[in-house]
Amino acid sequence: MVIELPDIATQQAMIFEEGTKAAIAQLKANLEAPRVPPQTEVDESQYPRTHLLREREGWEPPHPDIIGAYFRHFQSHFKEYGTDAKLADLLGLSTNRRVRAFKEGSTPVPYGVWRHFLILTGRVPQDVIPVLAFMG
Repeated sequence: MVIELPDIATQQAMIFEEGTKAAIAQLKANLEAPRVPPQTEVDESQYPRTHLLREREGWEPPHPDIIGAYFRHFQSHFKEYGTDAKLADLLGLSTNRRVRAFKEGSTPVPYGVWRHFLILTGRVPQDVIPVLAFMG
């Protein structure tokens, strides 16, 4: 018995296409996420909005008050992430001590972690990076 398989390049193209289709489906599903009232713990107008920018646009780490307010607001609406350990896991952090350090201001939150959280909470759009060419 002989099983015909496409060559590696064709298999990679098929995987890329399926991954892209799945990503498009997820982006469309994201538009249907529930709407939650904004946080009211801090007056955001008293803080710069640079924490919402992309790195190349002048992003700066958010003030600890913003971090704490955003995290607590999220956790109050999603009980499955109600502990710092569970939130840390969602954000890809190895320990809940990092979440506490971000809230306290003893450690600035890294751009990638913060951007991930902002995307999860619908505060910023997801970046879609163009493919310039298939190189191999």
